[in-house]
Parts: sequence; C-alpha cells; structure tokens
Amino acid sequence: MTVFLTFLSGVITFVLGQLIIKLLVDPVHDLRKTVADIALALIEYANVYANPGVAGSGTEKKVSEELRRLSARLNAQVYLIPCYPTTARIFGLPSREKVVDAASNLIGLSNGVFQSASNLVSVNVERADEIRNALGIFIPENEQVKLKK
Repeated sequence: MTVFLTFLSGVITFVLGQLIIKLLVDPVHDLRKTVADIALALIEYANVYANPGVAGSGTEKKVSEELRRLSARLNAQVYLIPCYPTTARIFGLPSREKVVDAASNLIGLSNGVFQSASNLVSVNVERADEIRNALGIFIPENEQVKLKK
C-alpha cells in the first residue's frame, strides 16, 4: 500500500507540475519572447519608420506587415495567460492596459511607414518610444531620441 501511495503522489505531482508549466509558464515565456521580437523589430526597422516613404514600397509593405503581425501576436498572447492581472504582477509583465497601448502604437507605426510627411517622423519615433515604455524595453539614456517640441 505504501508503494502505491508513493507512486500515486509522484504521478499527481508530475501532472500538476506539467499543468502549471503548460498553462502558466509557457504562455508567459511566449509573451516575453514576443516583447523581445518587438524590441528587435523596433531596432531593425528604425531606418524605415524614421524615414517614412523613402525605403520603397516593397520594404515598407514588409515592415508594415511585420509590425501588424507583432501587434496581433502581442494582443493574442495576453489572452492565453490565466488571471492576467495577478500573473503579470508575479512575473513582472506589463499591465493589460500597457499591452493594449503598445499593440495600438504598433498598428499606428505600421500605418506610418508609407506616407512621407514632415511631422510623421516625429510621430513614428514617439510611437516607438511609447511602445518601449509600455513594454519595459530598456534603452540606455545616451541612445534615446530626444525630439524638440
């Protein structure tokens, strides 16, 4: 009987551990990976969104689609994390409002790569900064863009 109880407790512990990993840890990890992908895209495509209308329609279309895809993925992954407000506090994730703000700024940035307008450069750079701030993406002080207002 003791062997059976030991075996049963081991199986229950294993199953509970797998549930926690699959339902909580993996979605949190995926969200963090998406934030890292967004940080990469903001650096990789800075030359496109900081110079709208210059890169060429093929490049602009590719960048726009990638930023939209990242926005959609960010929004979707928040819904995969159970009890998001509590989980966000435990794992140090951005609040749901900040995620929504970052996703909407990603959409705005994806729309802003096509048009060439004098004020669009500053709008796009501000959007990129708001995305970084909302998601907690660190930028050293000496590399931050300071716009004249």
